[in-house]
Amino acid sequence: MSWRKKALLAMLAVLLVLPLPGRAADPLTPWRYVQALFSLQDRMVQGDEAAWRIQARLLRHMGEVFALLPEGVWAEPRNAEALLAWLLSGGNPEVVRGMLQRSMQVALPEGALEGAVAYVEGRNGLAWSKLQGVDETKLGWIGQAQLLLVKAELRASASPRGALRMLARVRLLRPGTLLEEAALRRALFLAGHEGEVEEFERLAMAYLRRFASSRYLKDFLQRAAWLLVRLDYGPEKRPLNTLLPLLKRLKKREQALLLAAVARGAVIAGKHDLAALASDKALALKIRAQAYEARVRMWRAAAQVAMPEPGGVLDVLRRIDTALLDERDRRLRRAAWLVGRAILDEPKIMPVSRKAGASEEAHGDDGRDEELPVITRAKVAVAGIETLLGEQP
Repeated sequence: MSWRKKALLAMLAVLLVLPLPGRAADPLTPWRYVQALFSLQDRMVQGDEAAWRIQARLLRHMGEVFALLPEGVWAEPRNAEALLAWLLSGGNPEVVRGMLQRSMQVALPEGALEGAVAYVEGRNGLAWSKLQGVDETKLGWIGQAQLLLVKAELRASASPRGALRMLARVRLLRPGTLLEEAALRRALFLAGHEGEVEEFERLAMAYLRRFASSRYLKDFLQRAAWLLVRLDYGPEKRPLNTLLPLLKRLKKREQALLLAAVARGAVIAGKHDLAALASDKALALKIRAQAYEARVRMWRAAAQVAMPEPGGVLDVLRRIDTALLDERDRRLRRAAWLVGRAILDEPKIMPVSRKAGASEEAHGDDGRDEELPVITRAKVAVAGIETLLGEQP
């Protein structure tokens, strides 16, 4: 189905829940607009790009309508909650700030609207000072879920476990919606950042089962790839192994993006077994794209280059067309090449043989003075490689 047809269907869904023509200024309609907004958002978590484009236009239109409504409209709790929902969904804070400056009566808990405006404008300290005392249970389910989502983000650094509990409540309040999808993505990052491997796996599996078609899947893949490298503890069970069966829920291209990102991140982090595993799985997808295959093969080789006899790996690196690599990966290939060459070119260290009667001073305290030049050269090579990479894991 073309995007134009999808756009028409999405627009039809909006029209079904909006007031009839000529009633846009009806004082009881703000909540109807928010129903339309959430209808679009539900389509977004199903992967509807047209719904995402229409949402931006609807948000602007809602701001124009809301700015003209009389004060009495916002004394109605569901309309006031609709205003909060619109603002936290991307509405223009200037509209709400104008209401606050005019001291309009808005049926929300004290501090909720001021805190929401501060949050949208990026003033997180002020936002938390206003919102921390707001009892979200005085709002309906939508208002509760949105306020908890904001509070969780504001508390993520200071109290990650508390933030995770808030995000779990969001998922219970609004299952299957964009709010649950957003809560899952944020909880995934928090759990991974805190090193909670099992919780990360559980959240990632829940996301892949429920929102594999979401418009925000790319954000999930980026977070997941970074965390899969971070949480790989070598001898411990690999989170990637747990998730591999579920990756089939994704399109082949999306599987490839995740596995490729894990492979590269693992090479940079020095987690060679993980890099090899992710590279092998990525190549097995047989994505027909020269640049993709060249980059994955290069990462696979870079993960193997530290073996005692890296000649075969160097052959792989030599055959890769560097024109297919970006600048970062050209530096990585060069670094891997230098490591391999250093291993091949380094003479084998033989035990020091001492002649009878030779003094201990002639050989140093432990007879290993001949190894010192090798160690020095190794340190210089490592420093050169780090310079070439020009990035941190």
